[in-house]
Amino acid sequence: MKIITTFTLLLMAIATTFAQDRPNVIFVMPDDISHNAFSFYKNNGPRTPNIDGLAKESVRLTDFHVSPSCSPTRAALLTGRPSDVVGVWHTINGRNMMRADEITMADIFKANGYATGLFFKWHLGDNYPFRPKDRGFEYVAWIKGGGTGQQPDYWNNTNNHASIWVNDELVKMTDEDDGIKGAFTNNFFFNRAMEFMDANIEKKKPFFVYLPLGTAHAPHVTPPDAREGIGAKTATIENIDKNMGRLMQYLDDKGIADNTILIFTTDNGGGTFLRGGKGSNYDGGTRVPSFVRWEKGGLGGVGKAREVTALTAHIDWLPTFMDILDLKDVPNRPEKLKIRGKSFKSFLDTDPSNDPVEYKNRAVIINDMWTEFPEKYKKLSVKKDIWSGNVITHKWRLIRNSADVDWELYDVLVDEKQKIDVIKNPANKVIISELKEEYEQWWQLVDERSAEYTRIILGSDAEPKSDLHAMDFHGTVIWDQDAVKKGATGSGFIAVEFEKSGTYNFDLRRWPKEIEKETTITSAGAGIALPIVSARIKIWNGDTVYVDETKKANSSADGVKFAIKDLPKGPAFIQTWFYDSSGQMVGAVYYNYVKKDI
Repeated sequence: MKIITTFTLLLMAIATTFAQDRPNVIFVMPDDISHNAFSFYKNNGPRTPNIDGLAKESVRLTDFHVSPSCSPTRAALLTGRPSDVVGVWHTINGRNMMRADEITMADIFKANGYATGLFFKWHLGDNYPFRPKDRGFEYVAWIKGGGTGQQPDYWNNTNNHASIWVNDELVKMTDEDDGIKGAFTNNFFFNRAMEFMDANIEKKKPFFVYLPLGTAHAPHVTPPDAREGIGAKTATIENIDKNMGRLMQYLDDKGIADNTILIFTTDNGGGTFLRGGKGSNYDGGTRVPSFVRWEKGGLGGVGKAREVTALTAHIDWLPTFMDILDLKDVPNRPEKLKIRGKSFKSFLDTDPSNDPVEYKNRAVIINDMWTEFPEKYKKLSVKKDIWSGNVITHKWRLIRNSADVDWELYDVLVDEKQKIDVIKNPANKVIISELKEEYEQWWQLVDERSAEYTRIILGSDAEPKSDLHAMDFHGTVIWDQDAVKKGATGSGFIAVEFEKSGTYNFDLRRWPKEIEKETTITSAGAGIALPIVSARIKIWNGDTVYVDETKKANSSADGVKFAIKDLPKGPAFIQTWFYDSSGQMVGAVYYNYVKKDI
């Protein structure tokens, strides 16, 4: 029988008190919207009273930057490292998968005793070892791909009707008793987040809630709660606002608002008063709103809002959390995985004397290449503040769109819309040289691992059955379910690793398994019929081809099955094709289901 001593009870009491006192962290990040989406910035924009109210009670980072598109922002935010350095410089083609050895924000929160939950949009890989549950998240409610209706998502999902994965269980979205009319993805994921918070409040365990919404990314559908006379995107933004209002009311009702760090930002520029938009390396693509409220920690509160004008970025949030919350890093972090962001904790207070010089002197490099391999000088932006004491005197932006065009230089402190290129001004020679050197050092970090592929691991106990998706093809673009319905033609390889040697079974399909009772390999299904008569699979590594086999298709079957024997453990590439009667490629193997023989 175990004896519980007075000393043990004391330690348990201290641990419980410590857990109760530790701030919770909620990070909310809607998709594809920026300043003009909120009435705080645009009076005649969408009606967002709850987000506006949060802004009025927050410390606002007025020069906060993210990447110009979805996956790169998420990769940089979660690692504290530039997205290109962690292997993410695109949103598809396997270049959205964050390298498996990277250490995430969730890993660190989890290691420090926090419960961790992910709700809605991940967009950093759908297979092992890239799934959110492989990257430190204990509770996962998500859609696959990068949004509803994208190719890996559950078939025919929209924001109005969807089947959603919640801790590996498929849950059909319904109209819940949440105070908002109808069923909508935002409502569903906020509800799951609140359930997660409820469970951890009961356990007196601090939590990290990551709420990267998949809205208001296209395609836009009108939510059931929309007011009359507005478009689907505006209605979606207003639905986000209602859910933010619910979340803040929930925190008040639970009595934890004061000791919860609540962050609201967006994942890329999209409709703003600045130059450029989504995908742009100008400020309109990268500068977004960012609010933080934590009244118990002295950050915001009623009548306590203020603005921080220093340059901040997505890579800075992880080291800032670690600094504010005294989070310990995972043991033995390799040098090659060094956190590159900087804590801006000292800028959040009202004392400028403690602001570190090394932070003031740093530069931030952001780009969005959307290429198979990184390309030097492709859509880059080097950002740097120049300080005189505690006053910012310049906010430089060095821009280059490709190796074939000239550099550009802007000082957005005086030229916010980046209309006046001052690259040819001799007075700027020194700063131009400094910013170019910053880029060269950054490029060396990117280039060190640029030839690596992020590889889906097949045959693992962690994922005994794997679904390989056309969205992950290297070399062609098939990214949404509309392309599947239309029978878009394309083939590319997928980088994999066989965890064990042996026989692997492949099921090559035109339609996904979830509608197999309604379709065959040659039926029209929800789109057009494809005259598929044969299928081919090739698996190789380097100059060694393990298999290159073609089989006839049975028009009444769901797919074409291959059992490939003696596949060796280790890295490989898989490519698949469908052909018509003339031997011409037709459509694509949009879905390839893989399972290893036991």
